[in-house]
Amino acid sequence: MNGERGMTVDTPPIPGLLDRNPAGLSPAEIAAASRPPLTLIGNRLRETNADAPLSAAQSLVLSQLSVAESMPVTELAAADGRAISTMTEIVGRLTTAGLVVKRGGVTDRRQVRVAITEEGRRALENNQRLRHETLTARIAALADHERVALAAALPALWKIAEIDPGLWPRLSPRSEPRRRRKPRTTPEI
Repeated sequence: MNGERGMTVDTPPIPGLLDRNPAGLSPAEIAAASRPPLTLIGNRLRETNADAPLSAAQSLVLSQLSVAESMPVTELAAADGRAISTMTEIVGRLTTAGLVVKRGGVTDRRQVRVAITEEGRRALENNQRLRHETLTARIAALADHERVALAAALPALWKIAEIDPGLWPRLSPRSEPRRRRKPRTTPEI
């Protein structure tokens, strides 16, 4: 490790990667160069909704429900790779806010099914509009050749995110559950 930069010795600095021919970059080099902007794009989109009542997790649940009559809590949890207890909390907050309603299953009354309300649809549309406007403005500021390059990368971005565009906004169950964050430790000085 290079202690000053926190990068492995065999990973060149990012500016060097951006100057090279993209066809010659390895997967590790592409990851090193794409991780910071992808992370910050996600952060910027979340900041757009900082004053909105929906968290990213709540918005995702409402997106899932917007294309289904109703879904079981277990299916919502599996699609997002969350524990059922965590999804139950998210659904509980959405229920309290009047954005979803919970029902018993038709064939199995123990099953809890969730459906989006009209108020939930409006809240979801507002969140999506805010994020869309923010991203549209940033993309509009790009040069033509940068917009073309970004458009050409769209299929790869969907693949990396493991999202099937034909199913969206529905998600397939995640093959691996989300990893819990490890507590941050402060480096010794």
